Amino acid sequence: MPSSRRQPRLRDRLAPLGFLAPNVLGFGAFTLFPVVLSFCMAFTNWNLKPAVRLQFVGGRNFVDLLWVRAIDGSSPTVLCLYALAALLLCAGVLGVLWTAFADVPGSRAGGVVVGLLGLFAVAVGGARGVEGVVVAGIIALAVFGAILAREDGVWDLGVGVVPAIALLFAAGTLWGLHSSMWAAYELLDRRFWAYFYNTGYLMMGIPFAIVGSLALALLVSDDLPVGGMTTRLVGTGISAACGVITTLVLFGVGRPNIAVLGAVFWAMAALGFAFNIVAFRTIYYLPTFTSGVALMMLWKALYNPETGPINAGVVAILSAFGSDAAAPRWLASVAWAKPALIIMGFWTAIGGTNFLLYLAGLSNIPPALIDAAKVDGAGRWQRFRHVLWPQLAPVTFFITVMSVIGGLQGGFEQARVMTAGGPAGSTTTLSYYVYNTAFQDLDLGYAAAISWVLFAIIFVATALNWRFGHGVDVEP
Repeated sequence: MPSSRRQPRLRDRLAPLGFLAPNVLGFGAFTLFPVVLSFCMAFTNWNLKPAVRLQFVGGRNFVDLLWVRAIDGSSPTVLCLYALAALLLCAGVLGVLWTAFADVPGSRAGGVVVGLLGLFAVAVGGARGVEGVVVAGIIALAVFGAILAREDGVWDLGVGVVPAIALLFAAGTLWGLHSSMWAAYELLDRRFWAYFYNTGYLMMGIPFAIVGSLALALLVSDDLPVGGMTTRLVGTGISAACGVITTLVLFGVGRPNIAVLGAVFWAMAALGFAFNIVAFRTIYYLPTFTSGVALMMLWKALYNPETGPINAGVVAILSAFGSDAAAPRWLASVAWAKPALIIMGFWTAIGGTNFLLYLAGLSNIPPALIDAAKVDGAGRWQRFRHVLWPQLAPVTFFITVMSVIGGLQGGFEQARVMTAGGPAGSTTTLSYYVYNTAFQDLDLGYAAAISWVLFAIIFVATALNWRFGHGVDVEP
């Protein structure tokens, strides 16, 4: 018996493709084609200078970017030992992370070894003025603290201590070979490694931004005890009246700056009475709506070493303690430029998207869990440690992954607007290096190679985050 179902005509089959065509064409033209083209460019000497002819150079761009050049008469023995020690260092780092997250026997003892290594690195690096060693030591101490904070760990010896010992041996070998290595070899592209270090240094602000966002979300997660409608109206009126009086009095005595601060304080109090905690959530999120360039120009003015209010406050504090020390020059100083950008990034991040994500995560935690913890006698810290924090693990995992990706890709706007990559390249990141290589040096092939190396770094970092953070248990 012939089927009564009508076979679709060619026109009916092509109709859905017509709706999908704009997205498919847009993806091909603005995503797929540029990616493929940049990959091909990375293996050429593509340069916009008319005197340079386009040629296929194979992997030369990547070699120039990542490898070293021997000085006359150098032996390859030092290079081989140094490379093996560097590989062992990477393996040790991965091993420490794996043993810590997998709770392998001996992982806590290994954490002590890492902590001692970090303490030694901070002491030696600080004494010799080697900033990179100090930063590595601080990271090692942070890892030691995270391992020590695990309440389910056991203090015993086991295979978990092996990666820490390998890490210690590799770090000692690299330190011992450092002088011999760089007396015999030199980097082909010193700038890449310097800018990679700058990128990693600026990413040190990520944990503080995450903790700040969580703390702010916890602070504004519950309504304020402002009473009923009548009490709220009275509180709003009193706050507004106090704001007007404070402003007029301070302006009258010639204190306009303090008058503005007083007006802002009382305005926030009035908004708190009128709209409860919603007002403060909105205020904390407001900087996100402001243009990033406008915020950076504002912070650049705040950091001005001569006229900026930050240095005015620092000088006032130093004078109050009887010190005549000079205030930091912030963006004009090699030592203070990166910390200044980290401070600015912390301020802009704690009230941003991460703040909203943590608020959403807190609102999804069943109140019954918190009530049960209270009945069991758990204090604030116990409720946070054993109820809130495990339930927020998926949110924290997502925020961490996105923050690491953003940190590796970031730094361009700050360098372009605030410092132009200076002073002495101390705030130039990999993304800004790509821009300078492509649009100032006009070396598109080399810029494409840097971009693909940066992609590889981001891929590895994301894979490590996924491996060690995706399986976090969310049960209380």
